[in-house]
Amino acid sequence: MRYLRAWWDIPLIVDLLLLGLAMPSLYFPARFPPWTIPLSLVFLALGWLWRRWRLGLWCRSTPADWPLFFLLGLMLPISLWAAPEPLRMAHSIPRAYILLWNFCLFAAVVAHGSRDMRLYRAVAAGFFLAATGIALAAPLGMNWLYKFALLQPVLSRIPGPLVGVFQGAESGFHPNQVAGTLLHALPLMLALSVAQVWGALGNRGQRTWSHRALRALFLLCTGIVLGVLVLTQSRSGLLGLTVGVLTMALLPWRWGRWALAGGVVALVLAFPFLPASLVDLISDAPPVEALGGTSSLGFRQTVWSAAITGLHDFAFTGMGLGTFREVVFLLYPMQGISPTYDLGHAHNFFIQTGLDFGLPGLVALLAIYLLLVTGLVGVWRRAGQEAAEQRVWALGLLGCLLAQTLYSQLDAVAMGAKTNFLWWWMVALGLALQIQTSTHIRPTADPSNELGQPS
Repeated sequence: MRYLRAWWDIPLIVDLLLLGLAMPSLYFPARFPPWTIPLSLVFLALGWLWRRWRLGLWCRSTPADWPLFFLLGLMLPISLWAAPEPLRMAHSIPRAYILLWNFCLFAAVVAHGSRDMRLYRAVAAGFFLAATGIALAAPLGMNWLYKFALLQPVLSRIPGPLVGVFQGAESGFHPNQVAGTLLHALPLMLALSVAQVWGALGNRGQRTWSHRALRALFLLCTGIVLGVLVLTQSRSGLLGLTVGVLTMALLPWRWGRWALAGGVVALVLAFPFLPASLVDLISDAPPVEALGGTSSLGFRQTVWSAAITGLHDFAFTGMGLGTFREVVFLLYPMQGISPTYDLGHAHNFFIQTGLDFGLPGLVALLAIYLLLVTGLVGVWRRAGQEAAEQRVWALGLLGCLLAQTLYSQLDAVAMGAKTNFLWWWMVALGLALQIQTSTHIRPTADPSNELGQPS
């Protein structure tokens, strides 16, 4: 129990409690009375006031402050303004509520996770539990796509009590979306699991039953998330996971880094000459989804063509947050794709972000990625052997970023989607780790009066 009490921290617990109280009505506004929205906003504001009182700060400064402010402080209001009036209330405003909650979660994770490694592990544990919860719930509401015949007998026996429960997923959760969501956490979970088994994270002196139980629980959660991702049969998800794991395995070695660089160059040079059937194999949209009988690659090429045209026409403001699914059929009819087809996004996370927030918002997103990757590489190189744990965390987060980025070339867990909070949590963990290993951070408050301080 002493190992569990070491994670107990009053400022963190209250902050998470306020976030939990605000979440339901902001995520599902149609299911709650209108007065619950202002109440949820009050809970979010109380979280910021609480951090200011207990920690002496509103939010911890990060290397990505300016692009984050530009994306949410400037381009999000512009995106709401640009959305057509009927679609603004139907799509943009509900997604803006979710984005607001996601950013408050991001601020809380950065503020507490950057205080010390004990709390960093605590907020990371919440991240892993959230991914595991999604992995456990998703099969109960999945709209299974039977791509591999060997899995069909297993999938057909899984009950679907959650099918039709959530608005926007009446026919069930899309397996590709579930796979993309789990990729935000799975590579990091695999890296930490391997490090735990090999003893690379230290803790050799902590052989108590609680430590062993937590380690076993973590390995079980990792197995659940990995198993569900395999069951989704998402080829883009499995490809992203494979490349992310391969990168984590090779990056620590000099010859491995040269091999990765050579592989990237070879792939770029060979890609124009790859047969369409091979590209189609990993594209992940079965012909039946296109409703016109086009191939998977043809489906995506059609969607990308319309999306890029829309990005050109709405370059500075975007179409409006979440409105692509309807605007695209009004302005850019696509041959072979019925207007009744529910096209939730542009099948590319970065193009979709440009459609939501305009090219300025896309540039801000790319800046966040660049700052996060360079910061994590700096952590991995700077930490050295005396801080092996930070190296494992940095390597795992780099694996998550690479896996998610590769997946996002063919699909999207778009900004404002209900499971997009894991993207914000992942980014927050990466930035908090950078702050943890920085020599320029001074403590902002004396935590000696908080409960559960380890002796």
